[in-house]
Amino acid sequence: MLKLIALASKGILRDMQTRRRFMFWVMLAAMVMLFFGSMSLSDRWAREHPWLYLGYWFICGWLALTGMMLALFDLLLIRAAHRAARRKIAKEILEEQIKHERRE
Repeated sequence: MLKLIALASKGILRDMQTRRRFMFWVMLAAMVMLFFGSMSLSDRWAREHPWLYLGYWFICGWLALTGMMLALFDLLLIRAAHRAARRKIAKEILEEQIKHERRE
């Protein structure tokens, strides 16, 4: 079971489109939970079922943090790809200049 979870996690993290779709659904679930929790969960329910109340808000917070961590990971990957593309372009320009100088 753990191997399946690890493989699914790797698949979500490696594929940009899957990662962003997963991020969307996780954040949507967190926002829906936040909305319904703030509208329907009362102090009375918190006093009668404190562990369920805390568990509900823990799951809501966990979903929000998961979405934010995925967004941060996505941002770091985008920055790394941009940096690599910039280096590649700079290398190509330098090689072109060297070829041009050798011809003269």
